[in-house]
Amino acid sequence: MRFIFSITIKIVKTFPFLLSGYCLPLIAAPQGEGAVFIRGEVLYTPCAIDLDSRDQTIEMGDTPVSDIATKGYGPTRTFTIRLINCLMLPAPGNSKYDSEYYQITFEPMTGTARFAIRGEAQGIELAIRDTDGNMAQPGVAFPAREVTAGSMNLNYSLQLVSNGQPLKAGDYQSLIRFRMDYY
Repeated sequence: MRFIFSITIKIVKTFPFLLSGYCLPLIAAPQGEGAVFIRGEVLYTPCAIDLDSRDQTIEMGDTPVSDIATKGYGPTRTFTIRLINCLMLPAPGNSKYDSEYYQITFEPMTGTARFAIRGEAQGIELAIRDTDGNMAQPGVAFPAREVTAGSMNLNYSLQLVSNGQPLKAGDYQSLIRFRMDYY
């Protein structure tokens, strides 16, 4: 019985060594070879969009139908798109900056010609304005502005407006995306 016990100890001590992976290359047979193709692109954009500005939720609050019916519009809410790490670099072999201006374009996710809403509410849509009072047209860029070094706050307002259709109370939501272009 003592002999069996000592063999058991050797097996117990050897078994974890086999499981540890040190012996796997001795046991495993080659199964072939492969390659990984890596592709990418380094882009030059003068500014980065602050992560807090990329995806925003704007609460418009409760609006009485009577406000829209009498005034033609509802509340206005402001929002900011913050550009960070703006760095102006000259184009290679040129003393002039590669991208001196930016334009921002707002686009509805619904593919319509307006910033429409979805939900139970009817007779309303959204209007977006910049600080100069320019109103956004879906898919059309705002006037070009100069890029400045450092950080930039692009301030806009969002307003609930009548679309001329009969008004109906209810919940609504919308999804609007924006695109930055530099030139």
